[in-house]
Amino acid sequence: MQLALAPLQTYTDYHFRNAHLAVFSGVDKFYAPYLKLNNDGTIKNAPKIDILPKNNPHVAVIPQLMACSEPEFFIMADYIESLGYTELNWNMGCPYPMVTNKNLGAGILNKPSEIFQLFDTIFPKLKMGLGIKMRMGLESTSEILEILPRLNDYPLTEIIIHARYAKQLYNGSCDHERFLECISLTNHRLTYNGDIESKEDFDDLQVRFKGIEHWMIGRGAMKNPSLFEEIRFGIVDPGDLYRDKLARFSAHLTDSLLECNPDRGYALSKMRSYWEYLSDGLSDGKQLYRKLKKSKSIEEFHGFLAEML
Repeated sequence: MQLALAPLQTYTDYHFRNAHLAVFSGVDKFYAPYLKLNNDGTIKNAPKIDILPKNNPHVAVIPQLMACSEPEFFIMADYIESLGYTELNWNMGCPYPMVTNKNLGAGILNKPSEIFQLFDTIFPKLKMGLGIKMRMGLESTSEILEILPRLNDYPLTEIIIHARYAKQLYNGSCDHERFLECISLTNHRLTYNGDIESKEDFDDLQVRFKGIEHWMIGRGAMKNPSLFEEIRFGIVDPGDLYRDKLARFSAHLTDSLLECNPDRGYALSKMRSYWEYLSDGLSDGKQLYRKLKKSKSIEEFHGFLAEML
């Protein structure tokens, strides 16, 4: 069994990854949020910094990129390779209209001929391993039935499937029946992603998807960073111990944010953002988050945390 943390844009950056590694355990691989180009063709700065080896000294990271053409792809792939990485992941799963309307993310999934044309030009030149993370389609999960068998013609390292179509965003249920169909259609290593928010969720899916050994968790781990430990070791921390871990996790996050950027307002904004998820995993989370949102400084924020946790 291999467990991976999903790449959530603006959330699971190196600050989060390193803090998680310092306090929690159970993750085999961390996927970095995608690199993307500016309008002038240069790579956006924040994701470039995010995957620098010096910022990920003890973390097994797979960088991700988002592109819709061969030139765009290699601007980012060449940068990733220059840092010493040997594998990257191509985001074909981002569901947001501002992305899909540009033929990026899941926006290419209803154009299979374009996908295969890109692969035909990219693979002969690519020196790194390449995996993809994808939705099951743009407008329907049935779109994957045409794409998946043809992907067997390409030397992908893995296929990660979020079991929704893009226009669902994160609403509605994952299509588990469709994922079962996918298992028999591919020769590649398949990773399941989508709505794993508890050990019970994982156990049910593991029974249902026999033979699947690779799993990716995103929002569930944002709400409960100990979820990987619970799945791997079957141990749920008592409430006091878990809340103590959350306090230490938050301290690591804040220290890392301030080391990167001394603007304490920036750290406060980021910590509010993280805790919008983290509070959701606590019985008194709504009350806690209401108080955290009122914090006027990062010191006041941690004062409220200490009081409530």
